[in-house]
This record gives sequence, C-alpha cells and structure tokens, in this order.
Amino acid sequence: MPLLRAQKEDLVARLTEELQNSRVALVFGYTALDMKANDTLRTRAFVGGAKIKMISNNLLELILKNLGLKLDLPARQLALAYGFNDEVEAAKTLIVFAKETETLDVLGGWVDGNFFDVSQIITLASLPGRDALQAQLVGRLHGLIGGLAYTLNFPIQKLAYVIEAVNSTQPLPAVDASKDEAPTEIVVTPTEPIPEVAVESSGEESINEVGESEEVKNESK
Repeated sequence: MPLLRAQKEDLVARLTEELQNSRVALVFGYTALDMKANDTLRTRAFVGGAKIKMISNNLLELILKNLGLKLDLPARQLALAYGFNDEVEAAKTLIVFAKETETLDVLGGWVDGNFFDVSQIITLASLPGRDALQAQLVGRLHGLIGGLAYTLNFPIQKLAYVIEAVNSTQPLPAVDASKDEAPTEIVVTPTEPIPEVAVESSGEESINEVGESEEVKNESK
C-alpha cells in the first residue's frame, strides 16, 4: 500500500532527525531479499545497536538533502542502516550479511559526519567492536597501573626490608676501654741445669798441641 503524502512527509522528518543523532548511516542496495532474510538482517542490526529501513530513492534523496549530504543513488531498491552506539558493529553487520547471502551491497555512508566509501566501510567493519576495544583498553590500563604501583611501592618495600634486617641483627657486646690490661709476660724457668756442650776443637788447635809436646820432650833430654 503506497504511503500518503502526509505519511511520506512524516517519515522523511522522522528519519532526518534520527540520522542527525546517529553515529553511522550507511546506504545499501538489495535484491532478492525475502521475508526471512529481511527479518534476519533486522535482528542482527538490532543486536548491534542499529536499525534497518527500506526506503524509496526519492525519499532517500530528500533525507540526504535535508542533512546536507550527497550520494549518487542508483536506480534500484535501496535501504538505510543507521546506529547510535557502535559504528563498527553496524558496518560489520552489513558486510558480513552481504557476504553470507549475496543479497545486498553497501554503496557508501557517513561516520560521525564524515563520508566513507565502500572500501573504507569494509575496513571499518574489520576493526574490533567498541566492547572489544574497551576490554583491550581496560586490560592495558590494568597492566600499566599494576606496573606503576609496583614501581612506586618498590622503594618503600626495600626500605622495610632493610629496617627489618637491621632489627633482626644481634648487637655486638660493648667493650669497656677502662678495663684494658697489658698483655701478661710469660717467663719460663728451667727445672734442670742446662748441660754444658763440648765444643770440638778444630784441626789447627790439634796441630799446635802436638808441637808443644815435642818441645817439652826435647827440653827434658
């Protein structure tokens, strides 16, 4: 059933307002999109925080004109996919569904007011979603905060270890300098007389004694 003029104007005004508040708006063409495939696409888009709206070329041109946007629209069945939360998930939903069913193809779109062509939208769809990025960010921040906490606490812990080691060490006994005494001299007293040691005469002394004996004998004669 075709829409009345008032209904068309209301639809254009409502979609214009929704697209102004959206983070992403993608235009895609579709063929052979039966009821089951249509419901599957809408459900996936809803889970990803996006909406799907089939719309005629004339109404889509009016909406884009109201938003100050421009896109060459082919003469075929067109639809809008737009979301308010995660632009990556919206792009990923369309790209994945297009590959699975071969029933639609993305023509272009806008992300935060910037135009994205088909190749840029495909690149956008290959990125991690917002939840995955937030999880990665939280993990990295947790690691950085843990490292920073360890760095800040390490000097304090080291000081605590030093204090504990000092307290656990037994103090050395104090030495009274006034009680210092000179070393005791040890005197050894022999208990027996030291025996005399006979010293052998050298050969020269023996010769002299022999000479003196001969002289005494000669005098007696």
